[in-house]
Amino acid sequence: MFLVEVLKAAFLGAGASAALSFCLNISRYDIAWGAFVGGIGWGVYTMLIPDSGVAGTESFFWGAMAVSVLSEILAYFIKNPTTVYLVPGLLPLVPGGGMFQTMRAAVTGDLAKALPLGLSALLSAGAIALAIALTSSLGRIIRSIIKQYKKRDKKIP
Repeated sequence: MFLVEVLKAAFLGAGASAALSFCLNISRYDIAWGAFVGGIGWGVYTMLIPDSGVAGTESFFWGAMAVSVLSEILAYFIKNPTTVYLVPGLLPLVPGGGMFQTMRAAVTGDLAKALPLGLSALLSAGAIALAIALTSSLGRIIRSIIKQYKKRDKKIP
């Protein structure tokens, strides 16, 4: 039953990512890859949601890490910018519902409810940003190492 729920969530995440890719006028070939990345990211998040004992912020972090790693790998092999796959892939993970609930509680005057909701949404967004920053930095380091080895191999007769 758990696997079916994760696959269903991954399929829905892929659909949302594909729709955003289409709206952003990404090429047809890259829409499929963006949908794949979004589906994997949302599937990872779904596997780790708080019901499984992992905190919500950690679930967002690992989902965004999966999206970012896949985006870096695809960008390297397909020779496209990472953002072509990263932006649509992150769409399912964006904590928009939490931000909406925060603003709704704040506007209605229920600040006791708005504060924890806002903090949770802010931590989730921070976890996503941290995962992207770490993966991007690591990707640049790995690419520079590969470039150095390729230069060194060309110099050796």
